Amino acid sequence: MYQLLAKEKSIMKGKLYIVSAPRFIFDGLTPGRQERIVYLPDFLSFPKTRFKQLTRALLVGRIHLPKKILYTWFQKEYLDQMLQAKAGDAILIYEGCNVNVLKAIRSLIPSGVTCHIYYCNPIHTTFKNPSEDLKKIQRLGYELSTFDPKDAERYNIKFANQYFRYPAEDIPEEPTSDCFFCGLAKNRIHELQALKELLKTSALTCNFIIPETAKEGISYAEYLKQLSLSRCVIDINQSNQTGLTRRPLEALFYNKKLITNNADIRRYNFYNPKNIFIFGIDSTESLKEFVKSPVDKIPEQIRQQYDINTWIDQYLP
Repeated sequence: MYQLLAKEKSIMKGKLYIVSAPRFIFDGLTPGRQERIVYLPDFLSFPKTRFKQLTRALLVGRIHLPKKILYTWFQKEYLDQMLQAKAGDAILIYEGCNVNVLKAIRSLIPSGVTCHIYYCNPIHTTFKNPSEDLKKIQRLGYELSTFDPKDAERYNIKFANQYFRYPAEDIPEEPTSDCFFCGLAKNRIHELQALKELLKTSALTCNFIIPETAKEGISYAEYLKQLSLSRCVIDINQSNQTGLTRRPLEALFYNKKLITNNADIRRYNFYNPKNIFIFGIDSTESLKEFVKSPVDKIPEQIRQQYDINTWIDQYLP
Protein backbone atom coordinates (compact mmCIF):
# COMPACT_ATOMS: atom_id res chain seq x y z
CA MET A 1 0.00 0.00 0.00
CA TYR A 2 2.95 2.34 0.66
CA GLN A 3 4.00 1.95 -2.98
CA LEU A 4 0.49 2.91 -4.13
CA LEU A 5 0.47 6.03 -1.95
CA ALA A 6 3.93 7.05 -3.09
CA LYS A 7 2.96 6.69 -6.73
CA GLU A 8 0.23 9.32 -6.33
CA LYS A 9 2.84 12.07 -6.06
CA SER A 10 3.87 11.57 -9.70
CA ILE A 11 0.35 11.32 -11.15
CA MET A 12 -1.16 14.21 -13.10
CA LYS A 13 -4.19 15.81 -11.49
CA GLY A 14 -6.97 15.64 -14.07
CA LYS A 15 -10.46 14.52 -13.04
CA LEU A 16 -11.97 11.16 -14.02
CA TYR A 17 -15.76 11.07 -14.41
CA ILE A 18 -17.03 7.49 -14.00
CA VAL A 19 -20.50 6.31 -15.02
CA SER A 20 -21.79 3.26 -13.11
CA ALA A 21 -18.68 2.35 -11.08
CA PRO A 22 -18.96 -0.57 -8.57
CA ARG A 23 -18.68 1.68 -5.54
CA PHE A 24 -17.76 -0.94 -2.95
CA ILE A 25 -14.58 -1.74 -4.84
CA PHE A 26 -13.82 1.89 -5.66
CA ASP A 27 -14.09 2.70 -1.95
CA GLY A 28 -10.75 0.88 -1.71
CA LEU A 29 -8.96 3.68 -3.57
CA THR A 30 -6.30 5.70 -1.79
CA PRO A 31 -7.33 9.27 -0.82
CA GLY A 32 -5.25 10.94 -3.55
CA ARG A 33 -6.97 8.93 -6.27
CA GLN A 34 -10.39 9.18 -4.65
CA GLU A 35 -10.40 12.98 -4.66
CA ARG A 36 -9.86 13.03 -8.42
CA ILE A 37 -12.90 10.91 -9.25
CA VAL A 38 -16.44 12.14 -9.91
CA TYR A 39 -18.98 9.32 -9.53
CA LEU A 40 -22.11 9.27 -11.67
CA PRO A 41 -24.92 6.69 -11.60
CA ASP A 42 -25.97 4.73 -14.67
CA PHE A 43 -28.00 7.63 -16.10
CA LEU A 44 -27.39 6.54 -19.72
CA SER A 45 -29.27 3.24 -19.36
CA PHE A 46 -32.50 2.28 -21.14
CA PRO A 47 -35.49 4.44 -20.03
CA LYS A 48 -38.22 2.85 -17.95
CA THR A 49 -41.26 4.44 -19.62
CA ARG A 50 -42.50 3.36 -23.04
CA PHE A 51 -42.74 6.95 -24.31
CA LYS A 52 -39.08 7.68 -23.49
CA GLN A 53 -37.99 4.34 -24.94
CA LEU A 54 -39.69 5.06 -28.27
CA THR A 55 -38.65 8.70 -28.55
CA ARG A 56 -35.05 7.98 -27.60
CA ALA A 57 -34.83 5.22 -30.21
CA LEU A 58 -36.28 7.53 -32.90
CA LEU A 59 -34.36 10.72 -32.11
CA VAL A 60 -31.24 10.38 -29.98
CA GLY A 61 -28.10 10.14 -32.07
CA ARG A 62 -30.04 10.28 -35.33
CA ILE A 63 -30.37 14.06 -35.46
CA HIS A 64 -28.46 16.77 -33.63
CA LEU A 65 -30.21 17.57 -30.36
CA PRO A 66 -29.27 20.39 -27.99
CA LYS A 67 -28.52 19.56 -24.38
CA LYS A 68 -31.87 20.90 -23.17
CA ILE A 69 -33.69 18.35 -25.34
CA LEU A 70 -31.44 15.50 -24.16
CA TYR A 71 -32.63 16.19 -20.62
CA THR A 72 -35.80 14.36 -21.72
CA TRP A 73 -33.91 11.05 -21.56
CA PHE A 74 -30.83 11.79 -19.45
CA GLN A 75 -31.21 13.26 -15.98
CA LYS A 76 -30.13 16.91 -16.06
CA GLU A 77 -28.11 16.76 -12.84
CA TYR A 78 -25.83 13.97 -14.06
CA LEU A 79 -25.53 15.02 -17.70
CA ASP A 80 -24.52 18.53 -16.62
CA GLN A 81 -22.06 17.11 -14.14
CA MET A 82 -20.39 14.92 -16.77
CA LEU A 83 -20.18 17.81 -19.21
CA GLN A 84 -18.22 19.83 -16.66
CA ALA A 85 -15.20 17.77 -17.76
CA LYS A 86 -12.56 19.96 -19.40
CA ALA A 87 -9.44 19.40 -21.48
CA GLY A 88 -7.09 17.16 -19.54
CA ASP A 89 -9.92 15.28 -17.80
CA ALA A 90 -11.27 11.85 -18.76
CA ILE A 91 -14.58 9.98 -18.75
CA LEU A 92 -15.01 6.24 -18.08
CA ILE A 93 -18.33 4.60 -18.95
CA TYR A 94 -19.10 1.02 -17.93
CA GLU A 95 -20.75 -1.19 -20.57
CA GLY A 96 -21.55 1.62 -23.02
CA CYS A 97 -23.23 -0.21 -25.90
CA ASN A 98 -25.91 2.02 -27.47
CA VAL A 99 -24.19 3.61 -30.46
CA ASN A 100 -26.73 6.42 -30.85
CA VAL A 101 -26.65 7.39 -27.18
CA LEU A 102 -22.85 7.43 -27.22
CA LYS A 103 -22.93 9.55 -30.39
CA ALA A 104 -25.28 12.11 -28.84
CA ILE A 105 -23.22 12.35 -25.64
CA ARG A 106 -19.86 12.51 -27.45
CA SER A 107 -20.93 15.52 -29.49
CA LEU A 108 -21.37 17.55 -26.28
CA ILE A 109 -18.13 16.55 -24.53
CA PRO A 110 -15.46 19.27 -24.74
CA SER A 111 -12.41 18.61 -26.91
CA GLY A 112 -9.37 17.37 -25.03
CA VAL A 113 -11.43 15.04 -22.81
CA THR A 114 -10.46 11.37 -23.24
CA CYS A 115 -13.49 9.05 -23.33
CA HIS A 116 -13.12 5.41 -22.26
CA ILE A 117 -15.61 2.53 -22.24
CA TYR A 118 -14.90 -0.60 -20.20
CA TYR A 119 -16.71 -3.87 -20.89
CA CYS A 120 -16.84 -6.15 -17.84
CA ASN A 121 -19.12 -8.73 -19.49
CA PRO A 122 -18.43 -10.90 -22.54
CA ILE A 123 -18.83 -8.81 -25.70
CA HIS A 124 -21.18 -11.31 -27.33
CA THR A 125 -23.65 -10.88 -24.45
CA THR A 126 -23.55 -7.07 -24.76
CA PHE A 127 -23.96 -6.50 -28.53
CA LYS A 128 -26.10 -8.04 -31.28
CA ASN A 129 -23.51 -7.07 -33.91
CA PRO A 130 -20.27 -6.76 -31.94
CA SER A 131 -17.73 -6.10 -34.71
CA GLU A 132 -19.87 -3.52 -36.49
CA ASP A 133 -21.04 -1.70 -33.34
CA LEU A 134 -17.60 -1.57 -31.71
CA LYS A 135 -16.09 -0.04 -34.85
CA LYS A 136 -18.84 2.60 -34.90
CA ILE A 137 -18.15 3.45 -31.25
CA GLN A 138 -14.41 3.70 -31.90
CA ARG A 139 -15.04 6.03 -34.84
CA LEU A 140 -16.90 8.33 -32.45
CA GLY A 141 -13.64 8.76 -30.52
CA TYR A 142 -14.11 6.33 -27.62
CA GLU A 143 -11.20 4.22 -26.37
CA LEU A 144 -12.47 0.70 -25.64
CA SER A 145 -11.22 -1.92 -23.19
CA THR A 146 -12.44 -5.29 -21.93
CA PHE A 147 -11.80 -7.74 -19.10
CA ASP A 148 -11.66 -10.67 -21.54
CA PRO A 149 -8.31 -11.27 -23.32
CA LYS A 150 -9.93 -13.26 -26.14
CA ASP A 151 -12.45 -10.47 -26.79
CA ALA A 152 -9.61 -7.94 -26.77
CA GLU A 153 -7.81 -9.93 -29.45
CA ARG A 154 -10.93 -10.72 -31.46
CA TYR A 155 -12.19 -7.12 -31.64
CA ASN A 156 -8.83 -5.34 -31.51
CA ILE A 157 -9.53 -3.43 -28.30
CA LYS A 158 -7.46 -2.98 -25.14
CA PHE A 159 -7.27 -5.72 -22.52
CA ALA A 160 -7.69 -4.45 -18.95
CA ASN A 161 -7.49 -7.09 -16.21
CA GLN A 162 -10.29 -7.83 -13.80
CA TYR A 163 -9.70 -6.07 -10.45
CA PHE A 164 -10.72 -6.04 -6.80
CA ARG A 165 -9.77 -4.36 -3.50
CA TYR A 166 -8.27 -5.30 -0.17
CA PRO A 167 -10.88 -6.42 2.40
CA ALA A 168 -12.41 -3.58 4.41
CA GLU A 169 -12.73 -5.79 7.52
CA ASP A 170 -10.81 -8.59 9.20
CA ILE A 171 -11.41 -12.05 7.73
CA PRO A 172 -12.87 -14.62 10.20
CA GLU A 173 -10.35 -17.28 11.17
CA GLU A 174 -12.84 -20.17 11.43
CA PRO A 175 -14.96 -20.94 8.33
CA THR A 176 -18.49 -22.26 8.75
CA SER A 177 -18.71 -23.97 5.34
CA ASP A 178 -16.32 -25.56 2.88
CA CYS A 179 -17.58 -24.29 -0.48
CA PHE A 180 -19.51 -21.15 -1.37
CA PHE A 181 -21.36 -20.12 -4.52
CA CYS A 182 -23.76 -17.24 -5.03
CA GLY A 183 -25.23 -16.14 -8.35
CA LEU A 184 -27.98 -16.53 -10.91
CA ALA A 185 -28.13 -19.91 -12.62
CA LYS A 186 -28.03 -18.44 -16.17
CA ASN A 187 -26.90 -21.27 -18.46
CA ARG A 188 -24.89 -22.97 -15.71
CA ILE A 189 -27.52 -24.79 -13.67
CA HIS A 190 -26.59 -28.33 -14.75
CA GLU A 191 -22.90 -27.71 -14.14
CA LEU A 192 -23.64 -26.19 -10.74
CA GLN A 193 -25.85 -29.12 -9.74
CA ALA A 194 -23.23 -31.65 -10.82
CA LEU A 195 -20.52 -29.82 -8.89
CA LYS A 196 -22.65 -29.56 -5.77
CA GLU A 197 -23.34 -33.30 -5.82
CA LEU A 198 -19.64 -34.01 -6.30
CA LEU A 199 -18.75 -31.78 -3.33
CA LYS A 200 -21.33 -33.48 -1.10
CA THR A 201 -20.04 -36.90 -2.19
CA SER A 202 -16.59 -35.72 -1.10
CA ALA A 203 -18.03 -34.95 2.38
CA LEU A 204 -17.69 -31.18 1.85
CA THR A 205 -20.30 -28.74 3.16
CA CYS A 206 -21.86 -26.39 0.62
CA ASN A 207 -23.37 -22.93 0.89
CA PHE A 208 -25.00 -22.39 -2.53
CA ILE A 209 -27.24 -19.33 -3.01
CA ILE A 210 -28.95 -19.40 -6.42
CA PRO A 211 -31.83 -16.88 -6.58
CA GLU A 212 -34.43 -17.00 -9.33
CA THR A 213 -33.98 -13.30 -10.14
CA ALA A 214 -31.43 -10.60 -9.29
CA LYS A 215 -33.98 -8.90 -7.02
CA GLU A 216 -34.11 -12.03 -4.85
CA GLY A 217 -30.35 -12.04 -4.32
CA ILE A 218 -28.41 -10.90 -1.28
CA SER A 219 -26.49 -7.62 -1.01
CA TYR A 220 -22.83 -7.58 -1.98
CA ALA A 221 -21.89 -6.83 1.62
CA GLU A 222 -23.76 -9.96 2.75
CA TYR A 223 -22.22 -11.89 -0.14
CA LEU A 224 -18.71 -11.01 1.05
CA LYS A 225 -19.63 -11.95 4.61
CA GLN A 226 -20.77 -15.40 3.44
CA LEU A 227 -17.63 -15.73 1.30
CA SER A 228 -15.37 -14.85 4.23
CA LEU A 229 -16.96 -17.68 6.25
CA SER A 230 -16.11 -20.32 3.65
CA ARG A 231 -12.89 -22.16 2.79
CA CYS A 232 -13.40 -22.15 -0.96
CA VAL A 233 -15.12 -19.98 -3.59
CA ILE A 234 -16.93 -21.55 -6.56
CA ASP A 235 -16.47 -19.87 -9.96
CA ILE A 236 -18.46 -21.17 -12.94
CA ASN A 237 -18.01 -19.10 -16.09
CA GLN A 238 -20.66 -18.58 -18.73
CA SER A 239 -20.07 -20.34 -22.05
CA ASN A 240 -17.59 -18.64 -24.42
CA GLN A 241 -16.07 -16.58 -21.61
CA THR A 242 -12.33 -16.64 -20.91
CA GLY A 243 -11.91 -13.40 -18.94
CA LEU A 244 -11.85 -13.62 -15.16
CA THR A 245 -15.05 -13.12 -13.23
CA ARG A 246 -14.62 -11.31 -9.93
CA ARG A 247 -14.67 -14.64 -8.03
CA PRO A 248 -10.97 -15.52 -8.55
CA LEU A 249 -9.92 -12.11 -7.25
CA GLU A 250 -12.27 -12.33 -4.28
CA ALA A 251 -10.54 -15.62 -3.47
CA LEU A 252 -7.12 -14.00 -4.01
CA PHE A 253 -7.77 -11.02 -1.72
CA TYR A 254 -9.70 -12.98 0.92
CA ASN A 255 -7.12 -15.81 1.00
CA LYS A 256 -9.58 -18.49 -0.09
CA LYS A 257 -9.29 -21.57 -2.26
CA LEU A 258 -10.97 -21.45 -5.68
CA ILE A 259 -12.79 -24.07 -7.75
CA THR A 260 -13.31 -22.84 -11.32
CA ASN A 261 -14.16 -24.18 -14.76
CA ASN A 262 -12.03 -21.49 -16.43
CA ALA A 263 -8.94 -23.31 -17.72
CA ASP A 264 -7.52 -20.00 -18.94
CA ILE A 265 -6.84 -19.07 -15.31
CA ARG A 266 -3.51 -20.87 -15.69
CA ARG A 267 -2.19 -17.94 -17.72
CA TYR A 268 -2.47 -15.55 -14.74
CA ASN A 269 0.49 -15.00 -12.45
CA PHE A 270 -1.50 -15.72 -9.27
CA TYR A 271 -2.35 -19.24 -10.46
CA ASN A 272 -1.19 -21.86 -7.99
CA PRO A 273 -2.51 -25.46 -8.18
CA LYS A 274 -2.43 -25.61 -4.38
CA ASN A 275 -5.02 -22.79 -4.30
CA ILE A 276 -6.94 -23.21 -7.56
CA PHE A 277 -8.75 -26.37 -8.68
CA ILE A 278 -9.84 -26.47 -12.32
CA PHE A 279 -13.11 -28.38 -12.59
CA GLY A 280 -13.02 -30.71 -15.58
CA ILE A 281 -9.21 -30.88 -15.66
CA ASP A 282 -7.91 -31.62 -12.15
CA SER A 283 -8.61 -34.98 -10.58
CA THR A 284 -11.73 -34.97 -8.40
CA GLU A 285 -10.21 -37.71 -6.22
CA SER A 286 -8.11 -35.04 -4.51
CA LEU A 287 -10.95 -32.51 -4.17
CA LYS A 288 -11.51 -32.92 -0.42
CA GLU A 289 -7.78 -32.73 0.30
CA PHE A 290 -7.55 -29.62 -1.89
CA VAL A 291 -10.34 -27.78 -0.05
CA LYS A 292 -9.20 -28.74 3.45
CA SER A 293 -5.50 -27.95 2.99
CA PRO A 294 -4.13 -24.49 3.90
CA VAL A 295 -4.00 -21.69 1.33
CA ASP A 296 -0.55 -21.16 -0.17
CA LYS A 297 0.42 -17.51 0.32
CA ILE A 298 0.61 -15.41 -2.87
CA PRO A 299 3.32 -12.69 -2.94
CA GLU A 300 1.97 -9.25 -2.12
CA GLN A 301 3.44 -7.70 -5.27
CA ILE A 302 1.25 -10.03 -7.34
CA ARG A 303 -1.91 -9.14 -5.43
CA GLN A 304 -1.20 -5.45 -5.90
CA GLN A 305 -1.33 -5.92 -9.67
CA TYR A 306 -5.06 -6.71 -9.36
CA ASP A 307 -5.89 -4.03 -6.79
CA ILE A 308 -8.28 -1.24 -7.81
CA ASN A 309 -5.54 1.36 -7.24
CA THR A 310 -3.31 -0.25 -9.86
CA TRP A 311 -6.21 -0.81 -12.27
CA ILE A 312 -7.57 2.74 -12.16
CA ASP A 313 -4.20 4.30 -13.03
CA GLN A 314 -4.62 3.27 -16.68
CA TYR A 315 -7.71 5.53 -16.90
CA LEU A 316 -6.73 8.44 -14.67
CA PRO A 317 -5.58 11.36 -16.84
